[in-house]
Amino acid sequence: MAVLLIAGGGSRLNNISGDLPKCMVPVAGQPLLERILSHLKKGGIEKIILVTGYQADYIRQSIGDRWNSVKIEYIYSSKWSTTNNVVSLDLASEYINQNFMLLEGDLIFTWEALEKMFYPNRMAVDHYKSFMDGTVVSIADDQIVDKIYLKNDPERPVDLSNMYKTVNIYSFDYVDYLNVIAPRLEMLIKSDQTQVYYEQAIADAVDSRDITINSVLFTGTPWYEIDTEQDFLQAEEMFKSGK
Repeated sequence: MAVLLIAGGGSRLNNISGDLPKCMVPVAGQPLLERILSHLKKGGIEKIILVTGYQADYIRQSIGDRWNSVKIEYIYSSKWSTTNNVVSLDLASEYINQNFMLLEGDLIFTWEALEKMFYPNRMAVDHYKSFMDGTVVSIADDQIVDKIYLKNDPERPVDLSNMYKTVNIYSFDYVDYLNVIAPRLEMLIKSDQTQVYYEQAIADAVDSRDITINSVLFTGTPWYEIDTEQDFLQAEEMFKSGK
């Protein structure tokens, strides 16, 4: 099972995407979402939940309720324009009843990278590079995620050279998720912290040592997070060989 968060509008990509939802923008000849679905199917995933928002009807019409024999279910985040992905993931929680992979829809990556993620309680990371933005983590010698630093974390180190960037692909044991992560998502929302990222809940669980997450290094396997026009151009160049 997999959960894809694809509710956002992706306004920073408008000059390229136009009215298309970001997950449907073609990169290297294939929409981002279709490439992700292909990789998940190859890994044996039989059911995928899409949490939609912007252009939800277009996505559903494009993908359908079955995609190459994979069952597709939809959850609509009605407040997608005023809330962050903490709400999207919380909406999916009640439908999670097995181990699952969590991904965001603005990613492009290879099958060779993803195939390492089909085990519970894993987090995809890459060595931090200066152009990267967002959440970083420190990793212990045994490859366990030691601490997660979100972008605005006051404890976030100034020197990130020894840190790892999150790729925004996770896998979870569903019992751990429902007992440890889901309640934290709910608490954030009940306290009106609907603008935060779901990573806040994961970071708190790791800090409390309530969950153990293994890191999976994506270094050496192409991947890119596409937020801006520059990201799009970089990803086009990286994947133009059709990987």
